[in-house]
Amino acid sequence: MAHSGATPRSTLLAVAALAFVIVIWGITPVFIRSFALAAGAADSLVIRNVLVSLLFLIFLPFFGGYHIARADWGRLTLVSLVGMLGYNIGSVFGFFYAPASIGGLIIATQPLLIAALAAMVGSEKLTAAAILGLAISFVGSLVLFQDDGVTKIPRSEILLGSGLIFLAGLAWSIYVIFSKSLIQRYGSYKISALTLTIAAPPLLVFASRRTWDVALSLDSSALFSLFFLVVIATFMSLMLWNFATGALRPTTVGASLYLVPIFAVLAGYLFLREPMTGNTLIAGSIILTGVAIAQFGPSLKWRGKLGGITAVLFAVSVWGLVPVATRFLVLDVQPQTVMILRVIPAGIIGLLAVAYMGVRPMPWSAWARIIAAAVIGNVGYQVLSIFGAQHIPASWMGMLFGLEPVFIALFAVMLAGDRVTSSLIAGLILALIGTAALMLGNLVAPAKDVGLLGIILVTMGSMGWGIYTVLIRPVSTKFGSTQVACLTLGISAFPMLLFLTPEFPQALQGMNLQQIGVMSFVVIFCTFFGTIAWNFALGHMSSALAGMFLYIQPLVAAIGGIFLLGESLNLTLVTGGAFIITGVAIAQFGPVFQKPAMHEDDLHNQDAGLMSRPS
Repeated sequence: MAHSGATPRSTLLAVAALAFVIVIWGITPVFIRSFALAAGAADSLVIRNVLVSLLFLIFLPFFGGYHIARADWGRLTLVSLVGMLGYNIGSVFGFFYAPASIGGLIIATQPLLIAALAAMVGSEKLTAAAILGLAISFVGSLVLFQDDGVTKIPRSEILLGSGLIFLAGLAWSIYVIFSKSLIQRYGSYKISALTLTIAAPPLLVFASRRTWDVALSLDSSALFSLFFLVVIATFMSLMLWNFATGALRPTTVGASLYLVPIFAVLAGYLFLREPMTGNTLIAGSIILTGVAIAQFGPSLKWRGKLGGITAVLFAVSVWGLVPVATRFLVLDVQPQTVMILRVIPAGIIGLLAVAYMGVRPMPWSAWARIIAAAVIGNVGYQVLSIFGAQHIPASWMGMLFGLEPVFIALFAVMLAGDRVTSSLIAGLILALIGTAALMLGNLVAPAKDVGLLGIILVTMGSMGWGIYTVLIRPVSTKFGSTQVACLTLGISAFPMLLFLTPEFPQALQGMNLQQIGVMSFVVIFCTFFGTIAWNFALGHMSSALAGMFLYIQPLVAAIGGIFLLGESLNLTLVTGGAFIITGVAIAQFGPVFQKPAMHEDDLHNQDAGLMSRPS
């Protein structure tokens, strides 16, 4: 049930506010590091936090005044001098030594630290999901600190900075847990202002005679960094964060924080020229997986959904590698040969499987859906994407495949009678702006191996998969995912016969062992098992939940393109991709953004979470 005061316009404003905050917090590590390098860690710590405290104090009379009950001063002092002060010192000195990308990933482990500390003090129970998440993120941290020979910063400085950032996260965990009751009683702004103010005087220990001179001699770049950190990243972001949290579901707001480390890595790469190494990307993926399991594991009914979640994770992971494998193949093999070798063997396997299992009786309406899904959806997707792969890199393909959720929502309206929502319209517009940015950006500053035709074909291919998903879900749920998937694959094979040419045997004989191995992986794992796993997942979860996992595809494709094909990221791809992913998220999750009616206790608990991110 939607909140009684929520309107589509207010919901969109809240989503826009949340998106703004996530982007700002994602690039904040870049400015923390830039300002610390320009002013020095100690002086930057003093200058920034004194200004932040003064700014909050100015507006505090409008948010409840300065009064705090005598009984609460002990707890307020604890969270100020341990939590807030510890976070500020650890983060500034940490980012002085460690790259913004690595520091941003370490900050992502804060939910795990909060869960572990809450269990230690007895306020919450440490769940199996939290333990598993801690273990996975620990493995990711080990990968993160492996010497890859690329990062120019001395390894000792990276370890020192990372350790300080980790301690900052631990301090923030203390702040979140012990400030909860204070925030419930006095509100997030008041407690934020008071804790920042109490934590400011001890920071003067780091001041020196040169601090004032440093403040007066800051150049334009350092002044902009200071303005960004004080006004935008702290004051404005906190206001917008509170507004979004008050209008959207807490789970939605919490899930959005997983984009922060991704923006941090990209910002470090784009603005500070920090190398985007394999260690960083792989470790970041492992860490975020562990944090996600720890945070959302308790809310999932694993007994009923574990199979579906496992299946959809497998499907989107192998599908993320499809652009990489396809691009690798079409560079030396004709696209129609790749398409035939992918679809026909998978179709034969599917037909043999249904011949062995038998076919449950289905009405003609179900057969019509299956045939339409196979011919229009699956064949259209295969033809367009494989021919498009000739003209764009795998990382670009993966980003355009990220459009699939918004096309699923669009065709659900057109073909399944779903309601048109303002979120779908807004998300579709943003996603199309992102696609247009890829096209126009490439026309203005052409990227290597990127063609406009490829962008158009792959985008149309994503539409095909949207049609497939909407058409196939009802019959897959009713008659079994395995049977329907096998029938779909079998029917899809027949149109491929139209692409057979007399040159096909010669092209097949010319393939080397590596190409045959990649083709076999695509046929068996990506096409056959991937399709069965996806249909199985659709039969065990909602389309919206399954669609959420499609966001993994662009990440897998980008990592694979960079490290397996030697591709590189550029500003056009990052900008267009950011618009696409944001638009897809709004279109897909807009209907569930509105906060349901809550009991008073739930509202208190939500208010306590307003400061779950550092200012």
